[in-house]
Amino acid sequence: MEENVLVSIKDVSMNYGSGRQDAIEHVSVDIKKGEILALVGSNGSGKTTLMKGMLRLMPFSCGEMEQKKGLRIGYMAQLHTQVRDFPATVREVVLSGTRQDRFLPFYTRQQRRDAEEAMELTEVKDLASVYLGALSGGQMQRVLLARCVAGKPELLVLDEPTSALDPRMTHQLQHVFTSLRDEKGVSVVVSTHDWHFVREHADRVLVLDHSVEFLGKISDWQGREDEHTCHH
Repeated sequence: MEENVLVSIKDVSMNYGSGRQDAIEHVSVDIKKGEILALVGSNGSGKTTLMKGMLRLMPFSCGEMEQKKGLRIGYMAQLHTQVRDFPATVREVVLSGTRQDRFLPFYTRQQRRDAEEAMELTEVKDLASVYLGALSGGQMQRVLLARCVAGKPELLVLDEPTSALDPRMTHQLQHVFTSLRDEKGVSVVVSTHDWHFVREHADRVLVLDHSVEFLGKISDWQGREDEHTCHH
């Protein structure tokens, strides 16, 4: 694996059977250091499936994947309403992101500093004592992103993090992604239907429709955006 590559995915497929359409076929992509890679495609095109395979949450049926040894990954799934019922404050949730694989009955001074820095970066520090149930959708997304950032990831995997947010909140959250890349060298894999974000901020785009339709700079793609947006 090349030195500037964090994750190398080669010719992977995932087959659910029963005629389901969200499987992926023969997908190959390298996730490089310090880049934003946007995954685009209509609903059911395999974006979430690819992410879950990348995170080893689901097994690929064939192909292979290699990761940098000791790679630290932060993952933010699509927002679910059940999260709001969790009886915890913003600070407690963000702190929990610092644990990684080790569980201790207390947080270290460094972990607390990391959590404070993450809250500051995502602009939720003023909400530290607020319980999750009192947050707006945009605030909740920033808190969950702060939890990912608190673990000092080298790679962030974000599944439609701005869905259902208003334009102002969307812009704020996207600014955090680009700051993490530009200031911290964090790589970001983000699934999105926001073509403006893709054009303005993504280093590369992977257009997915079960298999790879395009992988490269958005300026080199000749396809139509409206064919790869959210279908209801």
